Amino acid sequence: MCNCSEHESTSLSKMTAASVAPAMRPQVPLSRQISFTDEEAGDQSASTDLQPIPPFRLCKLDFREGCYQINFRPTASLVSFEGTLRVDRSAPDGGADHLIVSGDLYSRLPVIKPPIPPVGNKDADEAAADSSLTSLAASLSAVDEPAIPFPIRRPRIPIFPRARYHSYLRVTSVSAPVAVPFPKKCELTIVAEQFNYTQPPAGQFKGTFPATPSRTVTLRLSKVPAPFPFSLTGGPFYQGRLFEGGVDKGSITLAWVSKFFRRCTLEIDTLVGAVRPAPVPDGAGGTEFFDTIFAKTGWQLSVVQDQQNVPVPAGVVPTNCWSSADLHALMTSVRNPATNLDTEWRVHMIVVPAKLGCSRGIMYDQIGVPREGCASFSDDGYPVGDSSNFGLAANKKQRDVPRAFLRSATHELTHTLNQIHQEQETAADNSIMTTTPSVADVLGGPATGAPGVFPDQIALAHNTNVRHHLNHMPDPVIRPGGWPFASWFPTGAPQAADRHDFDPSELSLTVTANTDRVALGQPLDLTWTMTNNSGVSLRAPNDVSIEALFASITVTDAEGRERPVRPFTILCEHAKLAQLEPGKSVTASAKVFWSTSGFAFEKPGRYRVDVAVSWSAQGVMVGAQSGIDVFVDYPTSSTDNHSANLVLHPEVGKWVALGGDAYHLGEACRRLQALSQTETATRAAPGDGPAAPRAIDGFADLLPDRAKLARLRPELTTGGGRAAGTPSRAAAPGRKRATKAKKRTGRKG
Repeated sequence: MCNCSEHESTSLSKMTAASVAPAMRPQVPLSRQISFTDEEAGDQSASTDLQPIPPFRLCKLDFREGCYQINFRPTASLVSFEGTLRVDRSAPDGGADHLIVSGDLYSRLPVIKPPIPPVGNKDADEAAADSSLTSLAASLSAVDEPAIPFPIRRPRIPIFPRARYHSYLRVTSVSAPVAVPFPKKCELTIVAEQFNYTQPPAGQFKGTFPATPSRTVTLRLSKVPAPFPFSLTGGPFYQGRLFEGGVDKGSITLAWVSKFFRRCTLEIDTLVGAVRPAPVPDGAGGTEFFDTIFAKTGWQLSVVQDQQNVPVPAGVVPTNCWSSADLHALMTSVRNPATNLDTEWRVHMIVVPAKLGCSRGIMYDQIGVPREGCASFSDDGYPVGDSSNFGLAANKKQRDVPRAFLRSATHELTHTLNQIHQEQETAADNSIMTTTPSVADVLGGPATGAPGVFPDQIALAHNTNVRHHLNHMPDPVIRPGGWPFASWFPTGAPQAADRHDFDPSELSLTVTANTDRVALGQPLDLTWTMTNNSGVSLRAPNDVSIEALFASITVTDAEGRERPVRPFTILCEHAKLAQLEPGKSVTASAKVFWSTSGFAFEKPGRYRVDVAVSWSAQGVMVGAQSGIDVFVDYPTSSTDNHSANLVLHPEVGKWVALGGDAYHLGEACRRLQALSQTETATRAAPGDGPAAPRAIDGFADLLPDRAKLARLRPELTTGGGRAAGTPSRAAAPGRKRATKAKKRTGRKG
């Protein structure tokens, strides 16, 4: 394994070849290719044959690739701004100049002293003779300067608090002159569209960007000697002014801090009996690991191999398939409690054994906050039922196929950075964000005619499309603890220009529910089936669950407001595009209740529930969609109101999303226990007492088991140990109660 902070890798452009263009554009501002407006880039001037014949001077602006720290001080404002600017000069999708530039700004409270020592307002030649202190020795020895705290650290890519995020910069042009006539200054000119960000409401994570730029700004910058501590980086430093519509808005500085664009930390914990991914040969005498894979993309990834032999949770058989609730509880308990996602970008990975046929990896949209962690299964692997092209890896465990294991774990890690499958966004290829079965099929299937190349020829790299997203999407979309998973990707019913739907006579999607009326607070059991009605085989997803990411659910209220129902568990390693034979179908289901976007049915009234199944076919978005109408009844009693108040809580939402049995969610246990007691009390009432709350019908198979609750949450049970001694009641109700629930939910309005 290499230390990426010092890794002098080959060019960042050496990665998986450019992909098919995305079938849908992200619903966030995103920088794209630009070019220098002058004939040559400023940093190429040292090797040019052009001589400084008077009255011209050569410019050595050195606008090199990497991350810059940007500081902007408005002229008439107490609030200043700081952030990063990413100059990507080896972008495979960057056009003729291979150039894409993007940035993010964060607001900053007033400070008494400037964070960067002022530099005289001089051009590059005059500034060279300036007496400003640029060396560490001089800075330490200056009698008029305050003491510099130890340890002295070289500047690196800065991290800023999420709540201070202000705006995204989409750079549209860069001008870096090779030579200018005297007395004109050598100036770097950057034009950017600024998209001001609206922070999310309390308790939510997804804010909003405007559809059009908030303003267009022009940065006019001169290269000057870098003040301490930026002099330690050996990179260029610029200062100048920011203009809007020709009006000077304030001073700005740009300091190069790293050859990488972003930085992040990966913390790996390993359960007893599991084996974590290991470095693998790179074919050139070195090794590849998480850090080198991300270095090729342009990220500085630090790997912390932390806790080993993490104890197995009580009641869990680690070599079986893990329930979503048990794994979520484990990840919640072992993550580093000192992690502060406002001071570092950090992802937690837990490695557990499991067994063949479960899943190679999983990610939860939320542990404490969105996209904070993922899991990898060392004893699952490559069953031939997933692909007939696994070659020598067929039916082996991941721990026994190191290259494929590292690829799969990196796939889950990249999910935590909000990246989706390429079968959905572009096309299956030999890259990290294509699912494992599809990679095997691409390598050994009809696309290559070369069976047996999996796993040795797996490319441990992100493709061009994912590279672009990782380097240039806005910070809140990418960073752990930012936007919920895939919330930048269009959901619902796309416009005709975005997607081509199958005719129902070719491929149909049928959506059904157990009822068309639910009580306020009652989950809706939804099922959908996609059927090939044509006379030929069609290439389509083999898994249409929302966890596999090909399907999406959107709920629209009577006022036309759309709310996506996003998957809480991303479980997709068996999913791929496969042949769907004529007359064959694939079916999936979900409880529509809560996701990280909130509750599907927040209040009574009429709703439309739509399901869309989408994928990319040769770079074109195709799919099918259908839906049903649902009415949410108004509460008719205090019992209905009370039960709705109990269950319309995010902790209960997580309980439902995890499939129940999530006893680590204490508030959910308390509320569902109270719901169960409400039902018991109403049933015990004599004569014409209040009816049992209707909302409980949707929890018929989700209520806590009394014995488990007494053992794991004794504080919630009446009489303490007495409850634990009662006969165990399964999460599902008795047959008689379940039958009555079905009759109630099946009635028509």
